[in-house]
Amino acid sequence: MGCTEENKITLGTYMLREEANQWWWNAKLRVGAGGMVITWEMFKGEFLRKYFPADIRNK
Repeated sequence: MGCTEENKITLGTYMLREEANQWWWNAKLRVGAGGMVITWEMFKGEFLRKYFPADIRNK
C-alpha cells in the first residue's frame, strides 16, 4: 500500500472503538513516553499482546 509508518498507525487505529480505543489512548501515553516515536511494529506488538495473547496464538 506504500503507507508511511505514521499512516499505518493512523489507519490501523481508525477502526478502534470503545474499550479498544481507550486502550490505545493509554498505550500511546505509555509507549510514546519521553517523545519516543511509536512505530507500526510497536503498535502491532502492543495490540497483539492485548487482544491476541501468546497462549492463544500458540494453539
